Amino acid sequence: MSNYKRLFHFLKGRFRFLIVSLIMIFVIQCLNFVSPLIVKTLLDDYIMGIEYDWVEVLEEDKHTVNYLNRIFKQTRYIDEDDKVIKDVSIFLYEAKVYFVDEKIEVGQKEIVDNKLVITNSQSSYSYDILLLSSNEIYKFYNPMLYSIIIIIVILFIKSVVTIICNFVQQMCTNRCINRIVMEERINGMKAVERLPIAEFEKEPAGKLASRITSDVDGILIMYRQIINLFFNAILAFIFAYIGMFYLDVKLALLTLVFYPLIFIWIKLFLKSLKKVSERVNESRSLLTSKINEIINGINILQIFNFKNKTINEFNEINEEYRSQQLKGSKLSLVGGWNLLNVLRGLITTFIVAYFGWQYTSVGSIVVTAGLVYAYNEYILKLVDPINIIFTQISAFQDSHVQVRRYHKLIEAPLEAYDKNHIERYKGKIKFDNIWFSYVNDNYVLKGVSFDIEPGQMIGLVGHTGSGKSSLINLLLRFYDINNDLSGSIYVDDMDITSIEKRTYREHIGIVLQEPVLFKGTIASNIKFGKDISDEEVENILKMIGGQKIIDKFPLGIHQKITRSGLNMSAGEKQLISLARVLVHDPSILIMDEATSHIDLETEEMVKNALKVVSKNRTVIVIAHRLSTIFDADKIIVLDHGLKVEEGKHTELVKLNGVYANIYRAQTANINLK
Repeated sequence: MSNYKRLFHFLKGRFRFLIVSLIMIFVIQCLNFVSPLIVKTLLDDYIMGIEYDWVEVLEEDKHTVNYLNRIFKQTRYIDEDDKVIKDVSIFLYEAKVYFVDEKIEVGQKEIVDNKLVITNSQSSYSYDILLLSSNEIYKFYNPMLYSIIIIIVILFIKSVVTIICNFVQQMCTNRCINRIVMEERINGMKAVERLPIAEFEKEPAGKLASRITSDVDGILIMYRQIINLFFNAILAFIFAYIGMFYLDVKLALLTLVFYPLIFIWIKLFLKSLKKVSERVNESRSLLTSKINEIINGINILQIFNFKNKTINEFNEINEEYRSQQLKGSKLSLVGGWNLLNVLRGLITTFIVAYFGWQYTSVGSIVVTAGLVYAYNEYILKLVDPINIIFTQISAFQDSHVQVRRYHKLIEAPLEAYDKNHIERYKGKIKFDNIWFSYVNDNYVLKGVSFDIEPGQMIGLVGHTGSGKSSLINLLLRFYDINNDLSGSIYVDDMDITSIEKRTYREHIGIVLQEPVLFKGTIASNIKFGKDISDEEVENILKMIGGQKIIDKFPLGIHQKITRSGLNMSAGEKQLISLARVLVHDPSILIMDEATSHIDLETEEMVKNALKVVSKNRTVIVIAHRLSTIFDADKIIVLDHGLKVEEGKHTELVKLNGVYANIYRAQTANINLK
């Protein structure tokens, strides 16, 4: 799915905000279109309009001016009741206003010896002049004063309406996209919860976190940039050309010649920028991942004084990020908006030169200040879309990369989310000829088969890399068996791959070697989604010997748990994990040696808790300390992916095989102590 289709998908249910936003943009662009024409009218018809043709008349009215005891009026205000006596002129020269008692010719003006000299292609003319004072100038502007005030008020209202429209447009946009981003972060977290475990091994936790915290903001940026880049820019382009054709058709047609060159320029720039943006985002992701790694391992770093090497590694990643950002900045400076500013200056120069050439070459064309201003404004509005491209395209390109990266997470193959209630398992488990590999044909399990009867406690024993965890990963369906020829796993004679994963896991519990606690309280970690009372939580803790936890903390089960449960001992964390299992009441319980990292006194407490938790359920224990499985109904011994032994503790010791060697090694260590 393309990013634009994704954006359309995001907007579903929110099109009213988009429509209002587009209407506001249209209104703003309409106002921007008429603004140069209004200013042109103000400059040419009124500010510079004092130079319009004047005549002397007999009678006064609201458009006449008294000067030299005579009455003057501009020809644009003449009506049928006026009697014209003679033509006169008023002109501007070097910021001063002069009166001439006759009509002057059109041409190049110059004042020599207090006389006006006008030169054109036909001849040279000389006129007597009178310099007008400030009060006299005001008199001649007075007939136009009302119109000037009206135009200024119109410009003020236009500015206020533009501000209001901008506010409404921004509010609609922000309300829409902020809600979208919030919902997408939720979707991102839901996707993380449903990702196959294999995906977490491919990507560091920091990079996945970056997808949800940083990359999702690409949606926000993309939406804003599309509004600016496409709707604003396209409307600005259309209205600018309407204004240009209205003012000067020939020059408007001439500007079209430059667009193929501009297109090539932008295409080359974007191609280079895309490569840089991808490297910048990848570097940022690696930086986030490294920061996450440092924070999570800060205690180890401090204990082993490993900070110098860690900081050096961080600096290398940080330097790469800085380098890639600098490349993007250089590209924008050399081939982007900096070059565009030069172009803007050249355009203004060209317009002035063009109209200046027309003025000197074609006497019938009157070039006014308002015309030059309006045309320059319109042609610069054509530059604005290009300006948007070069000033915002870097962020726009980054947003494309971010959205693609984010949707690799969202659109990745996810575990089915559906969950249906099924009857509680009896607890019978069968591993039938299990072959499994994580990579190609590098098998970590090789034809493993054994049965577990309901209610039995089974121990899994083996050296590191023997396949214990892989076997449990398959039972939990963190991974599925590669193909039909690799065997099957059955629970209560049902192939576990025949139902959805979440449904299948409803009656399976796990206690990890390193207990996982979440931010909250002791009670919230034990309930973990189950609707039970505080009294029931306390009873469960007491049942497994957790009275000490209740008594230790002033707030009891409402004691807050810090990050990763750092304010809890290892034994306390295990008891909380075991209490969580009892609350969820699984029929199959998997324990990854819950006593391997605790002292002997705490071990006895946890062992007693395990006996309570293990009642009336099938229990599989990955055993590191063999003392925890001496009473197991069956012990399965794995070695390099093969099941090499099976039986009770005493039987396996007598067998004098792999298990006996492990047992003797552990007891020897204990005796040495």
